[in-house]
Amino acid sequence: MRGARLWRRERVEAVVREDLRDLSRITELGLVQMLAALLPERVGSLLSVQALREDLEVAHETVRRWLTALAELYYCFEVKPFTTGVRRSVRKEGKLYLWDPGEVSDAGPRFENVVACHLLKACHYWTDAGYGEFSLSYVRNRDGRELDFLIVRDGAPWLPVETKRADVTIAPAFRTFAHRLGCPTALQLVARPDVRAEHDVDGTRVIVMSAATALSRLV
Repeated sequence: MRGARLWRRERVEAVVREDLRDLSRITELGLVQMLAALLPERVGSLLSVQALREDLEVAHETVRRWLTALAELYYCFEVKPFTTGVRRSVRKEGKLYLWDPGEVSDAGPRFENVVACHLLKACHYWTDAGYGEFSLSYVRNRDGRELDFLIVRDGAPWLPVETKRADVTIAPAFRTFAHRLGCPTALQLVARPDVRAEHDVDGTRVIVMSAATALSRLV
């Protein structure tokens, strides 16, 4: 653990103070490093650029530019909301994840981050392999009901995915969104081993499965 912490600290410093310096015109490297330090605690939540702007005391567009630069260096990535056919959906706020989930200290968000990385990599692979145009989104309405992820294929909902560390009870969000998304299959991934169950929710087959098993079968 101690070695991993040291490696991660050195990696962040290298990304910000070497890669970012060499590949961009950004000069406020200390502030960008402060931004990177703020991101792990925001994993899995709606990304508020305004809150980050206030913490760093810089302009909104400056924070957005720094986040784009960090994403281009494969430090973080943003998952945008899917809005087509979703009543009263959140339309602007994305959710942020890190390419190294080990930086996230809280077990719940870290598990969600691990799943996000695997799903996004699968989307990239399926697209590159010619199976269609795949992208990763999430679904949330203004009442706060949310599905953690939605894989979109050729612009249409394809596979909703919810993450629960231990709860094998069907997430209420499936009952909110299943009939609107119209996907034949959905996944609820749990961190526990040896879990496998199926349920029907408004015509959608919701499979509750151990994440280790499901993610190993993606590609």
